Amino acid sequence: MELVSNLSQFAVTLLGFVLSGIRFLKIRSQAYFLLTCFYGCFSLGSLYWTLYLLLFSETPQVFYVSEFGWVASVIFIYILQYTLATAEERKFQTKKSLIAFLIGVPLCVLYCTFGDILSNLLWCGMMTVVSHHAIRGLAYARTQGEMGRNMQYFHTGVLCYVAAEYALWTFGCFWSGDTAANPYYWMDFLLTICIFALLPATGKAVQA
Repeated sequence: MELVSNLSQFAVTLLGFVLSGIRFLKIRSQAYFLLTCFYGCFSLGSLYWTLYLLLFSETPQVFYVSEFGWVASVIFIYILQYTLATAEERKFQTKKSLIAFLIGVPLCVLYCTFGDILSNLLWCGMMTVVSHHAIRGLAYARTQGEMGRNMQYFHTGVLCYVAAEYALWTFGCFWSGDTAANPYYWMDFLLTICIFALLPATGKAVQA
């Protein structure tokens, strides 16, 4: 199941890389360039993990190689958020954005008890920042009525991506095994869907 989920994730992110790259070449939008970088970095991380599974039939022992690609992909998502946001949105304040910290901090503590502290601090820190900006952006877009509807799709897409990552990590703490009965792999498939959904969501935001 681990090999199947990683192969599907690599294939989907590679497809996202190609499609977003084609859109960038057509309309020369910076947003599509950043999205292309996101998919490219994520697919490279998945490629290493998948090739290791194929060649050695076990989970990579030096997982930092993949993490470099995945961390870079999240950085590109953050830059994409900043690029698509207007000056007014960046200044917008809402208490709802604190939800990102109320969820991210306890989960970070949980993950640190099960795994590497530095990696979990880095990952959860980035996810908290990204979700904070997504919640703020979603709240701002709703104040804009019909004009902000397209941006709502993008911010919702980012939040779904973050939620799927959190769900994947949480299930990974409590379940083990390489069978279809392990919910971890179904969360991985859900994450793959959320990752690909960022492509049409970004398309909506570009039209805004």
